[in-house]
Amino acid sequence: MSKGLSNLLIVAGGVGLAGSVLWWHTFYSQVAEFLGAIGPLPTECIYTVGGPCGMMAGVANAVGASGYDPKLFWVSVALFVIGAITRLLPDGSERLDYQTKETPRKEPRL
Repeated sequence: MSKGLSNLLIVAGGVGLAGSVLWWHTFYSQVAEFLGAIGPLPTECIYTVGGPCGMMAGVANAVGASGYDPKLFWVSVALFVIGAITRLLPDGSERLDYQTKETPRKEPRL
C-alpha cells in the first residue's frame, strides 16, 4: 500500500477521533447541564452504548436532538490503526533481501 494512502488513513482517523471526542464532550456537557449534574463527564460513553450512555443517547434521539453515537469513534480508531500498520509495512519498492547486487563483469577491451 502506498505511503500516501497510509498517511491519509492516519489523518482521517485522527480527525475522526478528534471529532468524536468533541461530539461526546458537547453532548454530555449539555446533558449534565440540563440535569444539573456536577462532576466529570462519563468517559466510558465515548466508546460504549450500554447502560446509561445508551439511554441518554436514545432519549436525545427521541426528542429530536443529535445524541452521541460511538460508531464514529470506532470507525476512526480502525482507520487510524489500519493506516499505522500499513505505514510500517514495506511497499514493495524497497529491496527486501538486503544483498548486494552483482555487477556484470566487463570484458577487457583491446
